[in-house]
Amino acid sequence: MSKTKFFRVAVEGATVDGRVIERSWLTEMASSYNRSTYAARVNMEHIRGMSADKPFKAYGDVLALRTEEVAIDLDGKQQQKLALFAEIEPTDELVAINRDKQKLYTSIEVNPNFAATGKAYLMGLAVTDSPASLGTDMLTFAVKNPGLMRHGPTPQAEGNIFSLGLETSFELTDGTQGDDPVLSTEAKGFFTAAAEFFKGLTATPSEPPATPAAPAQTPPATEQLASGNDARFAAIAQGMEAMAKGIEAQSTAFTSGLAAVKADVAKLLTAIETTDANPQQQRPPASGGATQFATDC
Repeated sequence: MSKTKFFRVAVEGATVDGRVIERSWLTEMASSYNRSTYAARVNMEHIRGMSADKPFKAYGDVLALRTEEVAIDLDGKQQQKLALFAEIEPTDELVAINRDKQKLYTSIEVNPNFAATGKAYLMGLAVTDSPASLGTDMLTFAVKNPGLMRHGPTPQAEGNIFSLGLETSFELTDGTQGDDPVLSTEAKGFFTAAAEFFKGLTATPSEPPATPAAPAQTPPATEQLASGNDARFAAIAQGMEAMAKGIEAQSTAFTSGLAAVKADVAKLLTAIETTDANPQQQRPPASGGATQFATDC
């Protein structure tokens, strides 16, 4: 499982609702955070579920914290603030949620007096649609040039801390870009085999190890050339065989899928042909009737 680069999760100072995130909280959390003491987890909307089921399960772990001075744009003016940065290990589900443009902000959970020490400690990190401190970074996995958000969220309930959010980038350390699902195993095997094949053809042979003095009788040059060619032809044959297997696997999957589609189309055509175009009950054709009327005289 990949971890993230450090990204901003909180900034000192006043929030939208008038409360204050203390500068000392940030420095104390950064200096005291220890997973062996208490490991903060990533949750949904500050709600810790009782089970491992969605949506209120854990979505990762906070690995480390640090502080850094940052410039915040307030009313068109740049102000220096102390910010808290976190490194997390997100689950695949959190990456997928973020890719879907959901829960794009983080909000810290702080205990100002952890274990009666008089110091603040990070108890958890929530993913939310409402940033909980000024300048909270938007979770955008591998987005390089985010824009700037100018509208703060509206508090939904008394006691919530909501504030203006600053959209920035958030990346995994291994460079994961959150792309579409990868190729199938067979397809990757095919391209890998092709790459190895051509690399073998273009590779520069390494110098042979030093050998003792040549024996009295050496094989003719034609025999040495034939031996070298045999080795190259064997490598070519192996590469072609691997490529053929990859192509065959792709062809088999395509043929099976095409056959299934053809079968479905045939069933649909049969159903159409056997369905009455006007299923309403038809009036029976007239068969004529008596032309004389009986009277009772």
